[in-house]
Amino acid sequence: MKNRVFWTRFFLAASILTAIAIFCFSAQSGPDSAELSEGVTLTVARVVRPGFDELPATDKLSLMDQLGLIVRKCAHFSEFALLAFNLACWLRLRRLDRPRAAALLPAWVIATLYAGTDELHQMFVEARGPAILDVGIDSAGALTGALVALCAMAIYCRYRVEN
Repeated sequence: MKNRVFWTRFFLAASILTAIAIFCFSAQSGPDSAELSEGVTLTVARVVRPGFDELPATDKLSLMDQLGLIVRKCAHFSEFALLAFNLACWLRLRRLDRPRAAALLPAWVIATLYAGTDELHQMFVEARGPAILDVGIDSAGALTGALVALCAMAIYCRYRVEN
């Protein structure tokens, strides 16, 4: 019982901290957000393209442009996958008397609604704006995160019963 209480509180805290992190990323001004994205994209470019630093400037710029969009959209997807993962675990641990899948829909809905408010929040941030495509990407990430959480919990429960 104590173990379940600990993990329930852990996933609630993780959900709140993930939501705060998402809010902080969205509160960055356009130039600050672009600088962060460029830094991450540069790191990815160096990993996926050996010898990146020796490429001609035009080739570097082209690769950075191609990877930049992917990096930004993957960030949207992954931060909301993490949020929904944490929410699904928290919701599942709160109500063990319900079927495992009962945590999926609420976790996805909460994360998707938060994605919508996150885009609205960006309307009030310097050089930022809302994008409906980002809500779709966030929602897909949330669905993936919630599904992964429920699969992981099912595997854990099966492993625990067998051992």
